[in-house]
Amino acid sequence: MKETKTASEKEAKNDSKKAVKTTSKAATKATSKAAAKTTSKAAAKETSKAAAKTTSKAAAKETSKAAVKTTSEKAGKPAPKTTEKTKSSAASKSSEPAVPFQKSAGNPDTKTPRRMISEMPVVKRVLRPVPLSELPPFPISKKPDNRVNFKAIWDILQQLYPKPEVELNFETPFEILTATILSAQCTDRQVNTVTRFLFKKYKTIEDYAYADPAEFGKDIYSTGFYNSKTKHVIGCANAILKDFGGTVPSTMKELTKLPGVGRKTANIVLSRGFGINDGIAVDTHVKRLSGKIGLTEQEDPEKIEQDLMKLAKREDYDNLSLTLIFHGRRVCDAKKPRCDVCAISDMCPSAFI
Repeated sequence: MKETKTASEKEAKNDSKKAVKTTSKAATKATSKAAAKTTSKAAAKETSKAAAKTTSKAAAKETSKAAVKTTSEKAGKPAPKTTEKTKSSAASKSSEPAVPFQKSAGNPDTKTPRRMISEMPVVKRVLRPVPLSELPPFPISKKPDNRVNFKAIWDILQQLYPKPEVELNFETPFEILTATILSAQCTDRQVNTVTRFLFKKYKTIEDYAYADPAEFGKDIYSTGFYNSKTKHVIGCANAILKDFGGTVPSTMKELTKLPGVGRKTANIVLSRGFGINDGIAVDTHVKRLSGKIGLTEQEDPEKIEQDLMKLAKREDYDNLSLTLIFHGRRVCDAKKPRCDVCAISDMCPSAFI
């Protein structure tokens, strides 16, 4: 009885295992079929979308062609054919630069300080510039060397600023010397406001030489750095009385011996006080623009001056300095350059950067 019972239990156990195995296989098969069915549906959906998109594009293209043909027939002209010649012509037209300088605001005002230009001025182009893409690099900075286009650039700038006038007010060489010293880190407008009173109070070089430093400092306080400027102006007056017989010297060598007078100040005094073009005054505007335009790769003002002197004629030294200053104030602002209204933007490596 025990053996019969044991055999019966074994058979029941085996039947149970077989049933479980069969059920598992059936479940796996069902899952596989469901997955295959889902994948098939997704693929069919994607195929349908792609076909619809392609059909839509083709229909739009055919509609466009039909519209062109209909328009041409109404006008009594044959529909245009797209040929290789037409394609190359269209490509060449798109590569040609747009014609600039269509608006005119007249010559920029060179008397009112910092008046910005708001429209593209009209200029006459005589010289054809070398394309920016063909410019060689400077040896050190590797920036585009644009000196080859200086004449074309200068020709346009002269049209924009035909007769640049000094914005500092003065009547004598010592007054322009004083005004230039006061203009350091100060606007010309503010200097003119101060000198309007100053030049009436101190009329001779002796008046400056014997001025009380504390009082003079108060007189020029609003120009900034009044302590060093007071020292330089009074020091210059004393040096002129002592070493030059009370007359402002008229050479670069002698002027640069005066307290606080470097080449920039000396060039301004020589050109505007005596009409002598011995060099080019390089201030912050001249330094910034000559670098942006690609006329020099130097950072030192004296080296920049030497580079510019090699490009410009002697009679243009002072006008070049004034012109770059005006252009820097009215168009090529340090923070927000107006490349959109700049007449030389197509010849400037730094335009729209």
